[in-house]
Amino acid sequence: MLLRKCLAAYFASWTIVLLVSFPFMAVGGAAWYAASNYASWASVIALYAVPSIFLYGILVSSITEVAIRKLKVMGPGEWLISGLIHVVLGFLFGIILQSSLFSIMGGTAAILFFGLDRLILRFLPLVRRGTRVLLMAVPLVLFGIFVGTLHVSSPPKPPFTAVDAVNFATSGSGTTIDRFPKQVGMQKLQVDGYDVERETAVEETDVKEQYLVHFIERWSKEGVNGEQQMLYEVSRGTMSGKGGSGTEPPYLRTQ
Repeated sequence: MLLRKCLAAYFASWTIVLLVSFPFMAVGGAAWYAASNYASWASVIALYAVPSIFLYGILVSSITEVAIRKLKVMGPGEWLISGLIHVVLGFLFGIILQSSLFSIMGGTAAILFFGLDRLILRFLPLVRRGTRVLLMAVPLVLFGIFVGTLHVSSPPKPPFTAVDAVNFATSGSGTTIDRFPKQVGMQKLQVDGYDVERETAVEETDVKEQYLVHFIERWSKEGVNGEQQMLYEVSRGTMSGKGGSGTEPPYLRTQ
């Protein structure tokens, strides 16, 4: 019985993952990262679905089956009662977690689990070992087809340019970088009587699609001047500070 329940959990888990992740497919005109985006969503769904179905689903289904056997419920009534218990306990899983979404998914998974369990019970003895292996490979093949289709239909990955690096570095909010120009160039202004120049500059490195973005601030007032520099290493999706030099502008210390 345990082996049968594990097989039912395996196919039910894959069915939930493929069904729930399907809306995240965008075949045709998709972004270059569509395949990895879909795979990421499928992984997140599997992270919740697989342990829930294998632990909670197998436990509940096994206890239900043993209880019905002891009560000696037979015929169509056994199917009806067992199926109803599976669905109710599947919905109950979401109620325990206080989530209506998990209740719906739990009930759906319970129906799938129960139906697959009965199909395996009826037809598995009639299926050859080689055919069983092929059937178990079907979900993996389908997932591979989905990911492959997205990869082939998506546009090529665009290059990560110096402009992209500056845009990424200045895209945050609530940081000291906010006061600098959002593109390469210099901005002149006056702050508390100081003549201030704020400059954003970028340079390439020896590593492909990796850049150093400089944020430079210069100030002067009545013969007193100074400069502060902040340096960041930026590549696609990542940014890390590489130190700096100078002192904080005096007009910022009083703010």
